[in-house]
Amino acid sequence: MEDKNKFQEMLKDVLEVARIQGNELGMNEIKEFFGDMGLTEEQYEHIFAYLAAAHITVKGYVKTRVFDDYKEAIQEEEVKEEAEEEKAEEEKEQAEEEEVTADEKEEKKKDKVQAQGADSQYLKMYLQDLDAVKPANEAEFRLLLQAVREKKENVKERFIEVQLIKVVEIAKLYQNRGVTLEDLIQEGNIGLLCAVETLYTDTVLENETDFIEGYIRNAMEEIIYESTESSSFEEEMIKKIDYIRKASEDLKEELGREGNIHELSRYVKMSEEELIDIINMSVDGVKLSKKHD
Repeated sequence: MEDKNKFQEMLKDVLEVARIQGNELGMNEIKEFFGDMGLTEEQYEHIFAYLAAAHITVKGYVKTRVFDDYKEAIQEEEVKEEAEEEKAEEEKEQAEEEEVTADEKEEKKKDKVQAQGADSQYLKMYLQDLDAVKPANEAEFRLLLQAVREKKENVKERFIEVQLIKVVEIAKLYQNRGVTLEDLIQEGNIGLLCAVETLYTDTVLENETDFIEGYIRNAMEEIIYESTESSSFEEEMIKKIDYIRKASEDLKEELGREGNIHELSRYVKMSEEELIDIINMSVDGVKLSKKHD
């Protein structure tokens, strides 16, 4: 896409509007958001597929049917794997049930509830929706990747859907770094969509999964960096405001009156323009004389 940063910002706006409107958007409404970007119909299909995979209803959008060959291939692979996996899973569950007591189960349930306590209602609903998504087994994922390499549009929604689960897993690794889990997931999802867009427009890569994960991680690391930079800037401005406020009081004592902007500028050795900008950021302001000597 021509302007990646602008696209990401606009996609954030679309997600926010969808949230406010009960996770429903119209196709024309979405196109109006990106109207000045000159996107192709194919690129809009990518956006619609992403939103649909993220459980946002796009009114007027008809989900693409998975092509028959892909569907049949999955079924054949699943039949081969299911018999072996089913037996192994049953044995594993039986062993776990014997080891875990009723009290331990209850304790784990409480821990899970407490861990989700800080999550927003929207995030809880989103995670619940993802819980209903059937993960792709190895056989299906191999076929999905092959279809993506062949630029087949009708697997895109399913491909994005299974990757959304991966985004949440990665987001949890970046928790407690100054950005909420909800924002990390949102940024990661945008990174995912950009990665898929690249896969469908560029040449085939050697390792698509690493490429996608790199996009997701970069998106999350960028918002963490921006948050850190923003916090540092705010802290620096608070220090400057406190310094100017104290300097203003000291100057008033020396002059026996409130100093004007020119006098305070010389007193703190700062340009009047910078001084005015900092004072305007102060909630309480700094008392100054209106006279300019």
